[in-house]
Amino acid sequence: MMITTQHLALDLTYQGLTRDQLQQFANERLPRDFAELRAQLLKGTYENPSEGRQVTHVLNRSRHSVVAANGGRNRFSEIVRTLRSGKWLGATGQVVTDVINVGVGGSDLGPLLGSEALQEFADDNTAHPLKVHFASSMDGSQLYTLLPQLNPATTLVIMASKSFSTIDTLANIRTLKAWAARELSEQQWLEKHVIGVSSNIEGMTNFGIPPAQQLSFAESVGGRYSLWSAIGLPIALTVGANQFARMLDGAKAMDAHFGEAELHENIPLLMALTGVYNREQRGINNLAVLPYDGRLRKLPDYLQQLDMESNGKQQDRNGKPIDYPTGPIIWGGFGPNGQHAFYQHLHQGYDNFAADFVLVLQRAATEFDAATQAEFAEQQTLSVANCLAHRRLMWFGDGKTYPGQHPSNLLLLQELTPQAFGALIAAYEHKVFTQGVIWKINSFDQPGVELGKKIANEVLEVIKTGTGSDAFDDSTQAILQRL
Repeated sequence: MMITTQHLALDLTYQGLTRDQLQQFANERLPRDFAELRAQLLKGTYENPSEGRQVTHVLNRSRHSVVAANGGRNRFSEIVRTLRSGKWLGATGQVVTDVINVGVGGSDLGPLLGSEALQEFADDNTAHPLKVHFASSMDGSQLYTLLPQLNPATTLVIMASKSFSTIDTLANIRTLKAWAARELSEQQWLEKHVIGVSSNIEGMTNFGIPPAQQLSFAESVGGRYSLWSAIGLPIALTVGANQFARMLDGAKAMDAHFGEAELHENIPLLMALTGVYNREQRGINNLAVLPYDGRLRKLPDYLQQLDMESNGKQQDRNGKPIDYPTGPIIWGGFGPNGQHAFYQHLHQGYDNFAADFVLVLQRAATEFDAATQAEFAEQQTLSVANCLAHRRLMWFGDGKTYPGQHPSNLLLLQELTPQAFGALIAAYEHKVFTQGVIWKINSFDQPGVELGKKIANEVLEVIKTGTGSDAFDDSTQAILQRL
């Protein structure tokens, strides 16, 4: 039950399903027009009905997509090259050495994951090393820790927001603006120290960001699917434009695989079907994502948004209520750490779960001497052994106090290259899409999130004005009174 592609392999053995069972389940659950809907997704014509637009993130996999999105000139690559070469000078003439990506949700999780996962593949820029930082927390806690280490005159801010109106991002930007004002005028800061990344060009212009420092992407690219677009700028700044393009290549290769491979050889389709089977036939409501490589420690966080924001729905594509389970709870953590924390519950607890193990077999570590390389190779082998051991125990148990029979996938990367990373993320995207189609829901909107934002703004207005709290429940009123 091992399926192998150029950059990614999937072992389904511990799902406990035969090929015939999977084929029968696919016949029952895949809609008859699935091939047509899949083709629409890959062509960028699949419809997001509630928001009245097409779904086009797959079109961003082209090496030229970022260029096309920014007026036909390679502004994205120019910015990357200028910053990484040490040629971007701030308002005082000093070289910019640090970049803070300010965003939340898809404007933070994907870029953060990609930057951490791929940083060792960075094209050499040792003469002018550039440090990339991330701030997403609306309470300012990340900036509180970060800003004392930085200098406003050598720091550039990426303001990443699809709508350019996200309150979390704007709160962090106001704090950064106030912090920079001790050394820079507002005009200096905007002209030399801010880049905007958004689908809202008018919003970036009104904010005062110069056109040459505006990077855009299509409104039809969902936030959680946007790391392939200009939102991926922090990844490119970390690894270079060439390695960023290789990441796009890996995703594009997975797109082709998803669109062309037959069921028994189709990784995203099989991930989707086994997930639906576990949800519907086995009653498993959660999936533990367990990466066995520290570079992928942010993967569970990223997949929480990708999967739960997409398929955590109780209404179909037409807005009508449904009475069957849809997307599972996604959780997990870095496998080697999890072994010393929550694995005890997994092995002997009363709750059922499914798991995705993500394993990297080899790591070159070529920048170190031979003896150190050998030790790193030994550590990678140790990680492999532990992953395989816990995966076996979760499935087979011991016939006594370890029940086993917890189904799992093993996603296998020979090495964690930019291409393999791109293929891995694209495989999960296509899995989520397929499950949404099976459950007849729209995977490309997030009405619950939007309603939560609306209510938060209502509460914020009461806090600012000091009136209107009587519209809320007693508990909320009491807390507002304490504030």
